[in-house]
Amino acid sequence: MTTKFLLSFTFVLTTLWVSAKCDNTYTTASYALNHAKKSISSKNFDHQKYYAYKALEALEKARKLINICGCDKAVEPILDGIENLEKASDPKDFEMGRYYTKKAFGDIQNLISQLDIYTQGGIETIDESNISMDTESADKKLLIKELSEIKNQQLILARKQEMLEERRKVIEKQLITSGY
Repeated sequence: MTTKFLLSFTFVLTTLWVSAKCDNTYTTASYALNHAKKSISSKNFDHQKYYAYKALEALEKARKLINICGCDKAVEPILDGIENLEKASDPKDFEMGRYYTKKAFGDIQNLISQLDIYTQGGIETIDESNISMDTESADKKLLIKELSEIKNQQLILARKQEMLEERRKVIEKQLITSGY
């Protein structure tokens, strides 16, 4: 009984501590996501570049904050997003800018998903060297990880569905405008 209580208590404290450390990173990533979305929906080439640049600035800030947060799985989406936003903030033409911004938008969504998993009970939040677990706790830990992965996949699919829905609306609008 005492072991389960200590394990639960440690888990809650660790989750709260990790969550507090990642709040600034999460906020900055959300800011980048909003600017990437504005860049994608922009009708003006200069606005598209401006919002892509603002998203780039936010991701560069997130790259610095991720060291404080400690979520190693979030580093790759940040670097991929920065690479795509660098291309989007100074593109050859409007469509290339939009293409790279959409790729960066996906990277930022992945970043936010990784931060969600890390702060909401992902397996990385428990320091295994300090906790002795019995078999039941290990099984529960695996189930929690699997549940987190399922939630992550659901978030990714929901975001992809939103992007497809937006693309469908754009195509329908173009068809209506062109008279088809």
